[in-house]
Amino acid sequence: MKRTKRWSWAWALLLGMTAGPAMAEAGQAVAHDGSPIYFEVHGGGEKFLFLGPGTAAARALPALPGQEMMPEVFREALGQAKQAYIDALGSKYRLIFIEYPGIEPKLYTLTPAAVARDYLAIADAAGAREFAYAGFSWGCVTGLQLALRTDRLTALVCGGFPVMDGVYEDMLTTARTMTEGTGTLYGLVYDSPENGRQFLTYYEGLQSFDDRAVQGALVVPRLNWIGDQDVPTLNGKPLTHMGEVIIRNRAELEAAGWDVQILPGRNHLDAAAPDVHIPVIDEWLSEVLR
Repeated sequence: MKRTKRWSWAWALLLGMTAGPAMAEAGQAVAHDGSPIYFEVHGGGEKFLFLGPGTAAARALPALPGQEMMPEVFREALGQAKQAYIDALGSKYRLIFIEYPGIEPKLYTLTPAAVARDYLAIADAAGAREFAYAGFSWGCVTGLQLALRTDRLTALVCGGFPVMDGVYEDMLTTARTMTEGTGTLYGLVYDSPENGRQFLTYYEGLQSFDDRAVQGALVVPRLNWIGDQDVPTLNGKPLTHMGEVIIRNRAELEAAGWDVQILPGRNHLDAAAPDVHIPVIDEWLSEVLR
């Protein structure tokens, strides 16, 4: 049971999906393609914390591949993930949970600029003039792009992906492979060519992106964290060891203004669990936003 729930969290993080049982303040923003973006705001703090796609849940997920409806254990795990954020951080922040990119894929329009634009539209609709941002996996990738396009961030938390020497070519290969049919990512089965197509659009838009060249444009407090065993696998074959990339670049990252945390013994699926990464977010934000 524990492994099933942890894998459920991991799938939400990898695919940008969201779900959960309870609502506080619910709203909608308008995406770049005119479609609605559902979000919820929980918590009673004065400052806003925008949680990237998959970090917790908003409404309902589509069925898993080959199933007519989402398994209850999957729904339960995602609901518990959202509640874990609320319990740990809700007294300090107004937490923005998002359903993004949404159940209907944005096949050819999900570009880095479009996603950043949509995040800001959500923040506007939620009443967040300024906000901290915390994202994991694809949420880290999109958070970095957001930080380069706005002056509204108060802090940036990027987990589960290197923000210097990012593995964008690996991600392009992964997305392209996902468009071709069923396979495995981190050992988890996927079967959604449409989902792969929208992420292929996203990573095609980052192939000329130089994350070293942009470091000087980042001015907010920022954290890059990862498990030291984070090695993506695609159809059973290992890709670039992302944990080693951050470890290798740690001195340069810190010189560029990043705080860096390495979680010993953790891989991508382990780090996706709220009980692992929420304390990282909580402790770091408490320090930099005092």
